[in-house]
Amino acid sequence: MGVFIRTLIVCLIICVGYYVYLFLGKESYQPLNTNETTVTREIKHDTPTTQKQPQQKPQAQKKEVQICFMSDENTVHYVKREVETPTLEDAINELLKGPTKYETSHGVYSEIPQDVKLMWVKDENGKIIVNLTRNFEYGGGTKSIQNRIKQIKLTVDSFNLKKPVYLYLDGKQAEYMGGEGIYIEQPLN
Repeated sequence: MGVFIRTLIVCLIICVGYYVYLFLGKESYQPLNTNETTVTREIKHDTPTTQKQPQQKPQAQKKEVQICFMSDENTVHYVKREVETPTLEDAINELLKGPTKYETSHGVYSEIPQDVKLMWVKDENGKIIVNLTRNFEYGGGTKSIQNRIKQIKLTVDSFNLKKPVYLYLDGKQAEYMGGEGIYIEQPLN
């Protein structure tokens, strides 16, 4: 019986030591969550107070710009888009992206060719200059070119800058456009 009691006491000491290690030590016991497929353990490091923790930037609130497309009835259709900064450059870039699938499904389209890029926008000497790539003038007939210009003009006008708008193609003021040589009256507005 003496051996049995000594063995029982040794087992009891080992169990108490293990209990103290699990529940009172640095590691704490966490039951396995059977609903999760992976188990992760967070390891905390002591960091000196002089080390700065990276701060997350607050989410920038997006603001709306209004851009001009055409609709199936060949009329103007304004669409609102969210952008980081509501600048004229952002609005024109959104216009050049064309309508979304949702907008297209509701009869909205753009007369501006898809491969047109904005080179720059300037607010200089009391006028707004929109400089696009030369391919803005290619494809389509007279009505298509007039609608392209209307889309640019009305998108710029939606900013209420009350300044004349000039269209440049590849750095030069547009005078004639398209294969038919349509005269472009400047300023557009």
